[in-house]
Amino acid sequence: MYALIAVVSTGAAALEGPPVLPVLVCLVLALVPWLLVAAGADLPLALFAVLAVAPVVPVVAWSGVGSALFLTVAAAARVATRTDRRGLLAATTAAAVAVPFTPFAGLLPPGTGEAERGAGSLYFAFGTVLGVLVGVLLHRAAVLTDDLRVAQERLAEAAARQERQRIARDVHDLVAHSLTVVVLHVGGARRVLRRDPGAAEGALEEAERVCRESLDGIRGVVGLLRSGQDERPVVSLDLAELVDGYRAAGLPVGLHTTGSTEALPLVVRVTLHRVVQEALANAARHADGAPVQVRVAVDDGGVEARVRNDLPDTDPPGTGPAGGGHGGFGLVGLRERVASLGGELTWGPEDGAWGVRCVLPRHAGDRAVPAAAAGGQA
Repeated sequence: MYALIAVVSTGAAALEGPPVLPVLVCLVLALVPWLLVAAGADLPLALFAVLAVAPVVPVVAWSGVGSALFLTVAAAARVATRTDRRGLLAATTAAAVAVPFTPFAGLLPPGTGEAERGAGSLYFAFGTVLGVLVGVLLHRAAVLTDDLRVAQERLAEAAARQERQRIARDVHDLVAHSLTVVVLHVGGARRVLRRDPGAAEGALEEAERVCRESLDGIRGVVGLLRSGQDERPVVSLDLAELVDGYRAAGLPVGLHTTGSTEALPLVVRVTLHRVVQEALANAARHADGAPVQVRVAVDDGGVEARVRNDLPDTDPPGTGPAGGGHGGFGLVGLRERVASLGGELTWGPEDGAWGVRCVLPRHAGDRAVPAAAAGGQA
């Protein structure tokens, strides 16, 4: 755009000014940096400013205040749109503002009045300052646009990273739970294989069923990743069914509930189910068949769940079977989800046993927590 203004200004100045060779040569020289820029040459801004402004001075000296001054206005505005260097911008602006007041009165054509020339100089000086201000605003807008694009890219990367973590948690919860139950069934089948082949076959059939359900769940997650749909297959959130699965696999689990979890918001039920599931999986892996007690109490304020099992003799003091999992995808990952709902998740030794305690407020269902809701339904 500025190059087009420069070309038109050069033509107008050539027609307006006296047809003398020095004026025409200077106009051509003033047009050279614009042609180079239009051709794609990467001129340093300081060099461009000198080449674009200096040749205009003798033209103004010969012809007075006229169309040639649009060349200096365009040059100053272009520099303003492309630099944050205040020194260069100030020098270019000062030079462009001073050109209309070039003191070459003796070289002006006869009849050119001082008042007319002074008014024209003021107009062009004001126009130069205005053009520079517009250039500064355009440059600032370009910088802000670049910053916004970078911020959007970072937000996209953060969203992708959060989604990967959510998928990792989903896969961890699904596979860890299923494999734990399968290991229990297979272990029971191995122990009774010679003594009771029928019981061993039943345990293996149950292990096969759990494997198929886990495989279907993983296929569902992969299918969602391929299709990009928002809907997710929802597994049962019934705690009694969850406990029955571990009990059928040989883990002695007792469930005691007070109140109904059906009245809780969905996001609270999902998180509660995940916490109990993870605590049972850890107990099955590490508690060596120790009895596990699950107590869930629901009231008007929310829900409190406690999962407690005896500490095995192999666990050193300060450790326990229901530790935080591995890689941040066990109870450690669930603690972040519970905290996002305004709840609390703790675990540790309690009077010779290992306990996991989760408290979730009922009003957590009113919060917009997409990560918690989505993470519990894959």
